Amino acid sequence: MTTAWRDLVGELDLWASAGRTACFWWRDDDAVATTPALDRLLALHRRSGVPLALAIIPARIEDSLIASLHRQPNIAALQHGYAHHNHATPAEKKSEFPAGRPLAHRLADMRAGQVLMHQHFGDRLLPVFVPPWNRLAPDCLPEMTALGYGAVSAFQARSGYWAAPGLAWLNTHIDPIDWHGADNHAAARRSLAAVCAHLSAMREKKQALEPLGLLTHHLRHDETIWAFTAEFLTTTLHHPAVRWLDARAALHVGAAGATGPAPPAVMPAS
Repeated sequence: MTTAWRDLVGELDLWASAGRTACFWWRDDDAVATTPALDRLLALHRRSGVPLALAIIPARIEDSLIASLHRQPNIAALQHGYAHHNHATPAEKKSEFPAGRPLAHRLADMRAGQVLMHQHFGDRLLPVFVPPWNRLAPDCLPEMTALGYGAVSAFQARSGYWAAPGLAWLNTHIDPIDWHGADNHAAARRSLAAVCAHLSAMREKKQALEPLGLLTHHLRHDETIWAFTAEFLTTTLHHPAVRWLDARAALHVGAAGATGPAPPAVMPAS
């Protein structure tokens, strides 16, 4: 076991000694079709038993994905933007829903994607919106509850439970891919350090309690990332201080004391 993994286990041991439970959840992005990579992801989900939420790009859904998920009734479906197109200017970070794009156009895309997701996935569709590149303009947030969303899932620690009245944050925190280079070994080590930092901050009450989200991208995995994901699931799953939650349950972690209605369990039908 490397130092990074020992550090993670040591931090979790401190949670166990304090009689506390660290909650995790798993989101995988960019699903559109059945591929060997998706089959490998689903096999890992089945072997581990860890709940999985697939963030699916509505405008690019293929029949093979629909058929595959019909055979996988325990996997939750999340809406991943609309078409995963970048509408930001060259000077901005990538976003499908940037501030420079008319709000009416952004909301129309959300709604169009929602209709497609309902059509294909029905009650397994959760009311969680996953913006491509984990970002969207803040003026979207107050409008999203009227569309039926109960949460937004981005990346990094949330500043509070609510993103807007009636709209919670359900973020991810652990991304082992090196998006700006080719050193996934180093990126995986950094992701373990990030987990330890979040856990330590929550244990010491310097950061609000929230479920830590593992973020994977099955289409972008090399053998380093597949190995990391499997080891991360195994190491945490067998630790007494850890509980892996499905996305529905993860929505309620940290909600105690937050002002506002509970997020809906499923997306209202269109």
